[in-house]
Amino acid sequence: MESLIRDLLSQLGASLDASPSHTPCPGISLLGVLGTPPATRSGPKLTIGTHVWHAHDGWAPLDHLEIERWLVDAPSGSHWILSERPLRLEHKPTRADVEYEVWSPDRFAQWLGEAVLNGDLNATIPQVTPPSVVEEEEVERSTPTIEPSGPSPLRPQIELESVLEKMTLTHAEPRPILLTARIWSVTGILRGPENAAERQWWELLEDPFTGEIDHIGSIETLDFIPNLERMEPNHWVDEAEIAPKLASLCEERRHYTVTESSGSNQVQGSVLHWWKLDPSSAEMTPRLALLPAWQIRIPERGMALVHGLTGQLIPMP
Repeated sequence: MESLIRDLLSQLGASLDASPSHTPCPGISLLGVLGTPPATRSGPKLTIGTHVWHAHDGWAPLDHLEIERWLVDAPSGSHWILSERPLRLEHKPTRADVEYEVWSPDRFAQWLGEAVLNGDLNATIPQVTPPSVVEEEEVERSTPTIEPSGPSPLRPQIELESVLEKMTLTHAEPRPILLTARIWSVTGILRGPENAAERQWWELLEDPFTGEIDHIGSIETLDFIPNLERMEPNHWVDEAEIAPKLASLCEERRHYTVTESSGSNQVQGSVLHWWKLDPSSAEMTPRLALLPAWQIRIPERGMALVHGLTGQLIPMP
């Protein structure tokens, strides 16, 4: 996203000088200092020397607490913060020698749209290469994905406001945190009918806070790790306890074509057949995962967690 912002500003006639030495702020990075402001007929009144910042994508809104943390070490002068996250600024923190403006994704998109309509920014449709020219190689079903290094922060799968409303906890003050979990990369051989064999790869998410192990599925990861408090589980399940669960998690039921002869005719039919994991071929490799969650206080019940993947309410360990 940072390279896209730089490119858009460049197309609008702006130039960014190199970033000066500054104290880094987790989640908000300095793109540079405006040498030439963008030339648009609508939008911000930016001046030479304005610091341009980018608030990274994430699952927690950009709130006043994060702005207060950024404001502590921000250089004096004027600043423009472009956020990929929605804003939740209950009030605007101030500092005597700092002036700043924060833009939400919607505000930035509106400004770019107005620039296109005004003719300040040219929008072109890229040429589509005919399929006959470039043929995409079909990726086999069994091809593994490249594993990222370091912990994998997962994106929330729920809308917190809707979950709290269903629980009649709309007045709770949620505080985002991260739950430490594990992703198991599993490889092994599936054996099917007539001695058929096929090597496969799976990714399983072990959630020690719910006690469940399941396929990670379509859950997306974030591009960076949010600077939030992390909560560790009280107990990790031993690998020896996880291995027996692999058989049911990795087996598959597939259609299998059967041909039978009836006199001079042949009859074909399709039946379902289980492909079972060969336990002797299974290999498991863990890596850390960071699950989204919110800590809330429930009157007369104490602290609890709202799980960011399932919406489940979990008592604090």
